[in-house]
Amino acid sequence: MFKPNYHFFPITGWMNDPNGLIFWKGKYHMFYQYNPRKPEWGNICWGHVVSDDLVHWKHLPVALYPDDETHGVFSGSAVEKDGKMFLVYTYYRDPAHNKGEKETQCVAMSENGLDFVKYDGNPVISKPPEEGTHAFRDPKVNRSNGKWRMVLGSGKDEKIGRVLLYTSDDLFHWKYEGVIFEDGTTKEIECPDLVRIGEKDILIYSITSTNSVLFSMGELKEGKLNVEKRGLLDHGTDFYAAQTFFGTDRVVVIGWLQSWLRTGLYPTKREGWNGVMSLPRELYVENNELKVKPVDELLALRKRKVFETAKSGTFSLDVEKNSYEIVCEFSGEIELRMGNESEEVVITKSRDELIVDTTRSGVSGGEVRKATVEDEATNRIRAFLDSCSVEIFFNDSIAFSFRIHPEKVYNVLTVKSNQVKFEVFELENIWL
Repeated sequence: MFKPNYHFFPITGWMNDPNGLIFWKGKYHMFYQYNPRKPEWGNICWGHVVSDDLVHWKHLPVALYPDDETHGVFSGSAVEKDGKMFLVYTYYRDPAHNKGEKETQCVAMSENGLDFVKYDGNPVISKPPEEGTHAFRDPKVNRSNGKWRMVLGSGKDEKIGRVLLYTSDDLFHWKYEGVIFEDGTTKEIECPDLVRIGEKDILIYSITSTNSVLFSMGELKEGKLNVEKRGLLDHGTDFYAAQTFFGTDRVVVIGWLQSWLRTGLYPTKREGWNGVMSLPRELYVENNELKVKPVDELLALRKRKVFETAKSGTFSLDVEKNSYEIVCEFSGEIELRMGNESEEVVITKSRDELIVDTTRSGVSGGEVRKATVEDEATNRIRAFLDSCSVEIFFNDSIAFSFRIHPEKVYNVLTVKSNQVKFEVFELENIWL
């Protein structure tokens, strides 16, 4: 009932963080935290899928398994070196059952992008750099100034989140360079990703305290990120552990379309699966602001135009399932409702604020989320509705992502605005 039509999900079992996003030999590879045994966290492996276009995904065999049922292959990244694909990941050993370090950093290699061999010299980083480090995971590696650069999520004394920096010439021998960033609002930082867009260094990272993905933009200088601007990468309730692709000209990011704080409310476990990935998005900087928009490849999902109007009102949609995109252009303010007689998602643009209300969206309920926005002469909303999610983009600038679980089809739209152009497109089911 709730299985996605055009989002990636694990079919069976549990899925969380995207890992190892890489464009390699003409294909997009995505790995992910995966438990193939049951739709609950545990027995974490690296699942693996591949795509030609960022839209249609093909399942491949599991790439990495833990050596023991009390171990786990935690989050990490992928890079290309000498024509081979290298996975750099955290190896976890449950301290309740194992002695020694809980989290170490390891490497695996592949010549064909399908079969992976763990490096005999693992771990390549055997312990945290100092006492009091209670989190030490999620290596994100890229190439910078002729060296390999790794950022790691960490925490100090259960009080402050940190991002650690390491460098290497060969991916096997790493030098600790220090703490480049701290966040005092959370006890630990997860899934850091340091990218450069234009003249700006941008750190993307997830915090456990609010289950949010944040960014800090500025300049990495003398071992510290000098922050000029910071904010949320997504303003909804369900977007976490975001990671960018290695090997692309654009900065393309995918996040886990789920929340640790709300997972217990989701009904998909009874269908034998748990976890969804967000749609791919492009990050860019314009007028010194970090912005996000859906990748252009998503236009290929459009099967047919279901509806079109240039006036306000309440309209019935000729749709059989929740699998469509709304494109709405308007001036000034707007109220947009999509739903049925008992369920709805409400999007409101009032003055300089965009508000999304999912409290009546379906069986899992929801929340009200707000963001400050800049008004343009013509504003544009794109909303992607799927069986268990809605992703909303405003002016190719900000995003709101939510898991929702409607029991019925959202076949009624109500729009209130002075000047509006409205289109609805049925979207392809990529799994048929």
